[in-house]
Amino acid sequence: MKEEVKIDEYNREAIVLSIVQKRSEMLQQAQKNGLGAKETVNCSQELDELMNQLVLLDT
Repeated sequence: MKEEVKIDEYNREAIVLSIVQKRSEMLQQAQKNGLGAKETVNCSQELDELMNQLVLLDT
């Protein structure tokens, strides 16, 4: 049980770090290319997927 908790905590931390990085990337893309640009939208969709993973892990 303790090992499972450590794995979940590690996964959660990895996902949170990925969210922070992807958010930063998305903001850079938005500043460079605009909000409606394909690159910005792709980053936004990837960010949504990461946040969904975090929600699933926390439930």
